[in-house]
Amino acid sequence: MALSDTAIPQGNAYRRLFGNRSFMALWVGQMISFIGDYCNWLAIPIMVNRLTGSAMMVGLSVMATALPALLLGPVAGVFVDRWDRKWTMIISDVLRGVIVLSLLFVRSVDQVWIFYVEGFVVSCVSQFFFPARNAVLPLVVKEQDDLLPANGLMQVIQMAGLLAGPALAGFAIGLWGEKVAFIANSTGYLASAAAVTLMTVPRTTSAPPSGGIRIEEVRTELLEGLAYLFGHRSTLGVLICLSVAMLGFGAIQVIWVPYLQSAFGVGATGLGIVDAVQGAGMAVGGVLLGFVAGRLSKTTLGSGGICVLGLGFAAMGFAPTFTILIAISFVVGLAIVPAQSALNTIMQLAVPDLKRGRVGSSLGAISTAASLVSMGLASSFGEAIGLSNVYAFTGLLVFIAGLLGFWFLKEPEDLAA
Repeated sequence: MALSDTAIPQGNAYRRLFGNRSFMALWVGQMISFIGDYCNWLAIPIMVNRLTGSAMMVGLSVMATALPALLLGPVAGVFVDRWDRKWTMIISDVLRGVIVLSLLFVRSVDQVWIFYVEGFVVSCVSQFFFPARNAVLPLVVKEQDDLLPANGLMQVIQMAGLLAGPALAGFAIGLWGEKVAFIANSTGYLASAAAVTLMTVPRTTSAPPSGGIRIEEVRTELLEGLAYLFGHRSTLGVLICLSVAMLGFGAIQVIWVPYLQSAFGVGATGLGIVDAVQGAGMAVGGVLLGFVAGRLSKTTLGSGGICVLGLGFAAMGFAPTFTILIAISFVVGLAIVPAQSALNTIMQLAVPDLKRGRVGSSLGAISTAASLVSMGLASSFGEAIGLSNVYAFTGLLVFIAGLLGFWFLKEPEDLAA
């Protein structure tokens, strides 16, 4: 029997979500896509580090993927609010699936630049996909009470990526080399595009019937998104909390491969194990979220989760053995789901449908700017002051972000009309 988009009248949020055809199509498609993404994200730092032996060059490959969120994100959000979001997602996935195959041509150190160009271009396309996906979710999940568990399940698919992607990539890279991960990444994007075609998404758009747009209109709507982001307490609270947290997260993205390889001597298989254990923690966190969503406020879940992440990152920097580091990775994974899901849900509930693209993209651009600052500092000073010290300092920043969340985060239902 085919699944229906109609919510199941009885039962818990998970029963309703698993009975929602459009949500399940998005969920399964994104799960496959994330498995390919994590194969790629493991392979690129390994290959860049192997070809160049430089933590700074690894950092540049990560920074190349972050720049488009800062440069293009806010403008992309304007178009996401004007275009058909379902087709925006489909076309973005197909383009990414084709572009990532360019990495198959990298064979020597003088071709490392291809990683940077590919990462930049794919990330440019992603600036259209992810705001569209986040804007679509409240349209296909009709029950407001189901939105937090739905965001939790969307985070759990990252668990599937972390469990399957790095584990498969680690062993596959050891057997056949890094390029097998790039093929898996391309396949994941195309599978996601096919899944999105099965969704039924209400067409909501801010575009006039003519569909045209002038530069002045782009500027006006972009400024409207920024004004909404800074002008409402719930969105401003998310901005403050996320921006400070990204001052820590950015550094972790740059140094994690060089740190694990230098401190513990692990190769691709060991890196895959760490990520897989973190994914297991995300799986547990996702399951628990469905049971505590109605008992704890989104402010508590978001702020508390970020505090745990900060403590976990700091502890990673001084883990005495690889086994202890794996245990800490599980705790980090456990905290990721409630933290990210709560922040996403607050934004989705606080922002009107026709502004979700540009407001979300503006948030992404500002938080990315904070991440790029962190990446730059980590790339420049990681080798000078020691990668363990970078972990400790960035963990402290993330912990402070969680404390700020308890003060600044306000749930939309708590705000005056």
